[in-house]
Amino acid sequence: MFVQLIGDKHNAQEILFKIKQWDRAIESLDLQAITDMCSDHFKVFDVSSQQNNVSEFKQLWEKYSGDFVDDVRVYRRKVEIHAKSDLAFMHCYSKIDYADTTRALNLPWCRTTFCFEKIQGKWKVAHQHISIPNSLH
Repeated sequence: MFVQLIGDKHNAQEILFKIKQWDRAIESLDLQAITDMCSDHFKVFDVSSQQNNVSEFKQLWEKYSGDFVDDVRVYRRKVEIHAKSDLAFMHCYSKIDYADTTRALNLPWCRTTFCFEKIQGKWKVAHQHISIPNSLH
């Protein structure tokens, strides 16, 4: 996975570590770990819906729990992390698929953006935006 770090390199490395924790929590559907990483005013703009708080996001993942129980992985490419002292953005292409490459969920690569804020010395996810690339021409 190619990662470009821009700005405060130390904080960008912390964000990279945090996103790896996020991905492991998604892969194992550890809803408590996922929600613990979110700020109190967390919002998600997803491909098909919008969640306005952590509780709504947790409900969304509870709905997916039957679909994501069989050794899935989060894949990312073209990762860029822009970090300052207390605010950071990460954007990339991402997808969820089986770890076993002989099977496929056939989900597309999505554009993904995270906004992190440092609250009392800890990075929290404040916002996530996911969209599917589509040419309008």
